[in-house]
Amino acid sequence: MAARTKTGALRTLALTLSLGLALVGCSGSPEAGELPEGHAPISTEEATGSPAAPAETTEPGIAELSVASGISMAARLGFDKARVVSGAELKELATAPQNTLGPVTVLPGQCADTIESLNWSPLQMGSEGARTDFLTDSIPATGSVEVARITDKPALEAHYATVLEMLTECKAVTLHQDTETIPFVSKKPSLKKSETDSSILWTRGREGQGMRQQALVLIQTKGDYVGMVSFIATDGLEKPEFAQMAAQILKAALTQAG
Repeated sequence: MAARTKTGALRTLALTLSLGLALVGCSGSPEAGELPEGHAPISTEEATGSPAAPAETTEPGIAELSVASGISMAARLGFDKARVVSGAELKELATAPQNTLGPVTVLPGQCADTIESLNWSPLQMGSEGARTDFLTDSIPATGSVEVARITDKPALEAHYATVLEMLTECKAVTLHQDTETIPFVSKKPSLKKSETDSSILWTRGREGQGMRQQALVLIQTKGDYVGMVSFIATDGLEKPEFAQMAAQILKAALTQAG
C-alpha cells in the first residue's frame, strides 16, 4: 500500500466529527475532556470583570431554537453543564481546519485526504447556524449540538460520502509518526436507519495509548436544516447508550426545524 505523509503535528489531529473543536480540561484531564479542534472550551466558571453593556435583544432563529431544544434533551439525560458558542468564536467555526494531520504517514495512503475531510460541520456552510457544547461530571464524555440552514447541499453530500468511505475503504487505518504507530478504526453505530442520514464512531489509538480518543457523530436533515450531535471521549463511546442519547438529542433538536 502506498503511504501518504501530511505536514503539521499529530497532536493537532482534528476530526470534527462533526464534534470538530479543541476542548480541554472538562473532565479532569486533557485526554478525558478533549474535543477535536474546532470545539470551543466549555467554561464551568462565572466570567469575571466589568459587566458588558446589554446587547440588543433579537428573536432567536430556527437554528438557535433547535439547538436549545437539543440541549434541553441533553439536560434531561443528565448533562447539566452547557456553553453556547457565539460571536467571533462561532464565525471561526465556519472555516474548516487545514492540514490537521501534521507530519503523519497514513496507510493506506489514499485515506489521508478522507481523514482530513472529516473536519466538516454544518456551520461551514456559512449560513444561519448555532452550536452549544455540553457535559456533566458523572459521564466521561463531552458533547455538542449544532444546527445550520442548508445552503450548500453538495458540501453536505460530499461529507456523507466521506463518512461512507471511512466506513468502507478506510475503516482500518494506521497513522505513523516517528516511532509511534496509531491505529484509527471506524465503524457504524448501532442505530435504526431512520434515526440518522449519516453516523460514524471512530477510535484513534489503543487503550492506554497517549493519543487514544473516540468520537461519535450523528447527522440528520429536516426541511431546510441539518443537525449534528457528537460525543468525544477517551473510551466507552461504543456502548449503545451513547448512540441512543445522541439520537434522542438530535431528534429533539430537529423538532424545531420542521
